[in-house]
Amino acid sequence: MKKKFKMVDLDCANCAAKMENAIRKIDGVQEATVSFMAQRLTVEAEDSRFEEIMDQIVKACKKVEPGCQIVR
Repeated sequence: MKKKFKMVDLDCANCAAKMENAIRKIDGVQEATVSFMAQRLTVEAEDSRFEEIMDQIVKACKKVEPGCQIVR
């Protein structure tokens, strides 16, 4: 399943790159892109575990930038 999410308060391109790398390491994620300019997250992950994987993605992003939110 591939979904796009709006990101709020993503402050820098470097943080976006760190988030993207962290998300790609999560088990079940096939592809992930974090666009600083568009303030968007695109994730392709296993359908059956998508919500569980999204919870892990939110935690990974909070570690990089605690003020950033993913609008689900």
